[in-house]
Amino acid sequence: MATMSAGYAIAESLAQLGIRNIIGMAGSCMVEILDGMYGREDLGFVTVRHEQSGALMASAHGRLTGTPGVCMATNGPGATNLITGIAHAKLAQSPVIVITGAPMTKDMFYESTQEIDHGALFAPVVKRTIQVRKADKAADLVREAYHEAISGVPGPVHLDIPRDIMLEDVVVPSLGDHHPKNLPRSGPDPEGLAAAAKILKSAKRPLILAGGGVLWSEATGDLIALAEALGAAIMVSTGRDDVAPTDHPLYLASIGRGTIPEAAEIFKEADIVFAVGTRLAHSTTFLRDTFLGENTRLIHAAHVQRNVGRHYPAEVGLVGDSGIVLRGIHALLGDTSPNAAWRSRIDQVKTAQESHREKALTYGGKPMDPRRAQMALAKVMPKNAILTMDAGSAAGYLYEYQKFERPRSLLAPQDLAAIGIGYPIGLGAKLTCPDRPVVTVSGDGSFLFNGAEMETAMREKLNTTTIILNNHNLGSERAYQHHFYNDRYIGDAIGNPRFDDYARVFGGVGYRVEDPNDLEDVYIEALKQDKPSVVDVIVDADIYPEPRRKDAVKA
Repeated sequence: MATMSAGYAIAESLAQLGIRNIIGMAGSCMVEILDGMYGREDLGFVTVRHEQSGALMASAHGRLTGTPGVCMATNGPGATNLITGIAHAKLAQSPVIVITGAPMTKDMFYESTQEIDHGALFAPVVKRTIQVRKADKAADLVREAYHEAISGVPGPVHLDIPRDIMLEDVVVPSLGDHHPKNLPRSGPDPEGLAAAAKILKSAKRPLILAGGGVLWSEATGDLIALAEALGAAIMVSTGRDDVAPTDHPLYLASIGRGTIPEAAEIFKEADIVFAVGTRLAHSTTFLRDTFLGENTRLIHAAHVQRNVGRHYPAEVGLVGDSGIVLRGIHALLGDTSPNAAWRSRIDQVKTAQESHREKALTYGGKPMDPRRAQMALAKVMPKNAILTMDAGSAAGYLYEYQKFERPRSLLAPQDLAAIGIGYPIGLGAKLTCPDRPVVTVSGDGSFLFNGAEMETAMREKLNTTTIILNNHNLGSERAYQHHFYNDRYIGDAIGNPRFDDYARVFGGVGYRVEDPNDLEDVYIEALKQDKPSVVDVIVDADIYPEPRRKDAVKA
């Protein structure tokens, strides 16, 4: 065991745990950690232009790998700038270690320069906040933060370190192997599994609603195997469209945003809905009493007890790892006889979905229809691509038109539903998976939130392709004002630079598309580039998804 400063020990501990990059902005309170990274080949520092982007890039790493991404910021303004990115990680169930410096202990509680109660600041948006108060605990608390971030429902953990603590010499222990695959996984009670299997075997019209827990458990194969045995339709919670391959004959996409009417209808027709790895939370259900069909029976499995039956009473509730639950039920089914009529109904909806998608290719006009822009992208998207997106109307059509061949291919905004996050999440995805193409779909209102990270992309050679659906508008707000406020538009119009020129100023490659017939060729060209590329697509401001929150405005 080596002796070094606690700041050096933090860098050493992260490297021992397999962390390869810390993302953030340097600050004086963390110089000891940075110096501990100097000259190392196993641990690097990626500088961003805003701490929010660092948190979002770390979140992308957590969602793609299941291991914590790490971001770091100075005390005070650096810490406050992290909050949106960390809140996203919390609501997207992404493991992240967020490190902040803190004032010297002698200066605490006197409103010293840049002194903020970081614990109180982060507490609502992390699983746990930990302040290192003894230097000899620094390495152990790094390990503790790592373990907490990947345990149970994944999420961010905050580690706060006073600057004088970092200067004390400590002995660094060997932290061992703390990979998520080595964590024990909990399973449901045998009686519950048997009851669920019995009900599912009796189902005439079964449907499995899968959520993020299936991704955490890497249980896509188990999901498909159970669905095929039952002849069950597969749908997913909002933003989890990559849980199963889009082209699988039983897969009918999301029941949340982007659901076509035929898919919404078949969901209500199911006699048994087996919800697995999902909270059945607001973004998917809007907590409406009418979410399930009038006579639908519910089986609900989640990773933690408090999420089972929380909003909708379940006939059978199961607590445990999604993979264990799916395999356990499958093993108890015995021989099954899927309902041919139900399979025919699933095929009918599958055909309707494909027709819905293909129709978008017929939409002409200038400015162009954003649905045409989405479907053109779907036609040329590499099968191994990672797609990231912003919230808002411009990217909202993505759920209807894009396809996913493998898990961990979509990084959606999830429950924070923040705009401006898609681009830095895309950079984090490319940093994590450099061999996979990464495409971000953003609106013009969203992109400039973190557009300065184009410099980061150039410096770090994070060659993503960004599609900006540009309508010089904040489309979600315009949609509400159109549908519910008699076209009394206020606060929706914005001005933009030419985004193709914007990319070139930073040294990237830029394109501008105004004719829908040019879309596919330009997308193909942009995807070939060995530099960051931006495609500025001029779309109609008055074509947008219908607002989802009809219950939140005046009739």
